[in-house]
Amino acid sequence: MPTRPLKKKLWKISTTAILLGSLLVLASACGSGSSNTGNSSSTGSNSASNTDSTNGNNNTGGIGSSKIAIVAAENFYGEVAEAVGGDYVDVTSLLTSPDADPHDYEPTPDASKAVDGASVVIFNGIGYDEWMQKLIDASGKAADKTVVRVASDVMAHQDGDNEHVWYNPETMGKYADYLADRLGKLDPVHKQDFADQASDYKQSLAPLTEAVASLKQADPLPVAVSEPVFDYMAQALNLKITDEKFELAAEEETDPAPQDVARLQNDIKAKNIRFFVNNTQATSQTVQNLVDLANENGVPVIEVTETLPSGKNYLTWMTDILDQIKAALG
Repeated sequence: MPTRPLKKKLWKISTTAILLGSLLVLASACGSGSSNTGNSSSTGSNSASNTDSTNGNNNTGGIGSSKIAIVAAENFYGEVAEAVGGDYVDVTSLLTSPDADPHDYEPTPDASKAVDGASVVIFNGIGYDEWMQKLIDASGKAADKTVVRVASDVMAHQDGDNEHVWYNPETMGKYADYLADRLGKLDPVHKQDFADQASDYKQSLAPLTEAVASLKQADPLPVAVSEPVFDYMAQALNLKITDEKFELAAEEETDPAPQDVARLQNDIKAKNIRFFVNNTQATSQTVQNLVDLANENGVPVIEVTETLPSGKNYLTWMTDILDQIKAALG
């Protein structure tokens, strides 16, 4: 995701893209074959592929395949689907580049086709990636799909809540169990396999669980943040966010009040915070000035991102951030 100003995270999906995608889906019903899905990646049997394949209109996978076709909006949710589904699923993740902004993503015709052909569609929800719901509705097959909205279905959040639920260290394990249950209903023969694979995936997250436990503070520790992407992890670590008005302004696209900026500057200069968490993918000159001020005053800056960095999986992404915190705490 390129660095972007702190602005309202509006869904800016292109109507043309939706209509074009729907037309392509209709056209594909008259023929067969596969096509590339642009920024998406398709995997099967837990092996990644650089070729973006789609499954036409066959809801059980490719032609002649009994695999369950799954489309995930974000690749970190697709990663879990691959682990839980194993050899019995084909997974396509639509957002695979760290430079893609989930808020502003404009689905391609191939993305529309992939969603049309999927039995299971997974996305974050609660306003984060609602373009996926539009694709489901446009497919004309919404009633035939198992739809997993991780934020609401798994973590019981609703519109208006913090969207960044993957920063809650409990989310992925709960999501793995939830998905295993849904896949078991679609493919009862392999229900136990899905449950076992979900258990294995949760076990793989043990380093994250251990790191959170070791870094959790006995008493609330004051920190500041550039915006709310990190908040769920902060809660898990018992960190007290001291600049809630500043981060709220960032989330709501408004300029922070001068007194809130001044208060945060004073907290940095006086070292009233242990570190400053900066989302490097959502910045402004105001935030950059605060980062510079923190560096000048010896306040550690923890760098986080909203999307999965290249070359990492969910576990290494989160544990690398926690390693920064461990170093900052000494």
